[in-house]
Order: sequence, then C-alpha cells, then structure tokens
Amino acid sequence: MLSNMTYPAKTVFFFSLYMFVLSLVLLVVPELLASLLGYTAESEIWIRVVGMFLLFLAFDYCASALEGMNRFFYLTVYTRASIIVFMTTFVLLGMLKPIFIALSLIDLSGAIWTFSALRAAKQHRKKASFHADAA
Repeated sequence: MLSNMTYPAKTVFFFSLYMFVLSLVLLVVPELLASLLGYTAESEIWIRVVGMFLLFLAFDYCASALEGMNRFFYLTVYTRASIIVFMTTFVLLGMLKPIFIALSLIDLSGAIWTFSALRAAKQHRKKASFHADAA
C-alpha cells in the first residue's frame, strides 16, 4: 500500500494517522487532554464532538492519500497552515490558552512537509518530462 503512494500522498496518509489517534483520544478518553487544554468535565461532550469531526476528517485525509488526490493535498496545505493563525488570534483574544499555539505547530509542520513533498514531486515530473522530450 505505502510503496504505491507518491511522496505527497504519504505525508497526508501519515498525517491522517495522527488525526485518527487524536480523534480517538478525544472520543474515548477526553479527560487525558481536557485538563492540559484547560477544559472541565462539563465541556467533555464538546471535546467528544470535536473528536468525532476530527475522525471524519481523518477518513477524508486517508482516502485522499490512498487515491492520490493531489488537489486535495494542496488544499490541506492551506487549511493546516492557517490553523496557527486562528489559534494565535483566539489566544490573543483570550478565548484559548497559549498551549493551542504550540499544538497548532503540529498542523503547520504537516502542511510544510506536504508542501515540500508536492514541490519535490512537481520538480521530479518536470525533470522526467524534460528527459523524455530530449530522448
């Protein structure tokens, strides 16, 4: 399965695994992260709802990686990179704790990784096309 994937697809696939794990933690044992993030037992249902949506999104990421959907990969770069902007804004407005900025660095790192893989794949295709035209 992994051997047939492009490098950009692998980055999205591995990010989907991170999303699966995080979503299951939020769904099954939300108290593990609740105190770290500054939430109480009363907000546990909302943590589980976020976990549910993250699980659905993880399936989308996984399926797109398995299908090699490059357009979706580009979309994930923009959306994952924007998370740090939202989290920083929410922290500055006093709506979230600063830990959310640190956590959003995971998304930013994943976006940079996928973007780098997409650029490398594009350059590889250009070189291959050039060599095919030259032959």
